[in-house]
Amino acid sequence: MYPTRVILLALVLATTHEAVAQRSAGSGAERGGLWYSVGVAPGWARVTCNICAGHRQTGVSAFLGVGGSTSRALRVGAELAGWRQRGGGVTQTLMSVGAAAYWYPNLQRRFYLRGGAAIVMHRVNDGTDVVTSSGIGPLLGVGYEYLVSRAWRIAPFAHYAVGVVGGDVKFNGAEAAGRATVSFLQIGASLTRR
Repeated sequence: MYPTRVILLALVLATTHEAVAQRSAGSGAERGGLWYSVGVAPGWARVTCNICAGHRQTGVSAFLGVGGSTSRALRVGAELAGWRQRGGGVTQTLMSVGAAAYWYPNLQRRFYLRGGAAIVMHRVNDGTDVVTSSGIGPLLGVGYEYLVSRAWRIAPFAHYAVGVVGGDVKFNGAEAAGRATVSFLQIGASLTRR
């Protein structure tokens, strides 16, 4: 059921994007409108608190973004990023949900700076006990886009999210520590259509 929903969402996004692109081309306006992006990257996650080890763990990560272009130099959207690492009978997962803006400081629109806000949630499960941590904080990043075709761009990037506000650590649902910081770094490549 879940893969069917993802395929339907991708088809709706592709159809909507084509309609927006045709309308923009027909009016002679600057190419803009809907964009969507996917990326795969190695990722590093870390939780720090007064009882946490604070080691940065490496795992596989991916992200999905969708939004709109407000001008030639700015696009905004919602993003979902995930990370997973497994070892020693322990599975760690991280999810970041947020809103971001991509600003292109030059006219060629290749280099971008990314900023926004997200909630970052981390979970550790050893099959018996579950430890969760979360926090809200900034999204930061940089990237450089290369045109693959008129509509598609590939971009090496470095993205960072850190949850610092409202963070806590829970052990099997009960609060174990306050003031946790959950951080997440991705360095990889994304594919964007706009």
